Amino acid sequence: MLHHIGINVSDLKESREFYLAALKPLGYKIKMSFLDGEVLGFGAGFAPDFWLAGPNTHVMEGSDKRHNNKDSTGDSSTDGSQTKPRVKTGPMHIAFAAKNRAQVRKFYEAAIAAGGTCNGPPGLRPEYVSIYYGAFVLDPEGRNIEAVCIKPGFIAEEWGLLGWSAAVLVLAAAGGGLGTWMGWIPQVL
Repeated sequence: MLHHIGINVSDLKESREFYLAALKPLGYKIKMSFLDGEVLGFGAGFAPDFWLAGPNTHVMEGSDKRHNNKDSTGDSSTDGSQTKPRVKTGPMHIAFAAKNRAQVRKFYEAAIAAGGTCNGPPGLRPEYVSIYYGAFVLDPEGRNIEAVCIKPGFIAEEWGLLGWSAAVLVLAAAGGGLGTWMGWIPQVL
């Protein structure tokens, strides 16, 4: 299970406002802030699991020793290793879990309204899994963010299991029996 993820952003204020709006339908809010607000932790539960760090913070980069081959005193590494130049990697994809399909739709609407770019409207993605329902939006820096609900429609839609069960009972009562109404059970004269 993933505990948390953090990303550096070039414009913390813009990203903060975007993610506050986009993730609100999923129950996310800022849970923690440090380094004078340059690092923000978002979460839907008790603790943050999604972090943003401004462009001048190095908390997401790991230790100085690992990246600069310097020990805690600032001296160069004595093990003979060479510092490899950093290579930029491709785009990032982050998927946030939604409790139901309505949350996926609300996430999409909020993210687009906050300045995101559509990268796939809400809908089923059977190429992944038959019940995979997601929406994809590019954040202001081009990262692909998604809200996803992987539940059957009768549970994942607003009616939920209880609502669908009630509808079936009403249909059964109105039709003299659901099986007969739907043609499942042949009528005996």
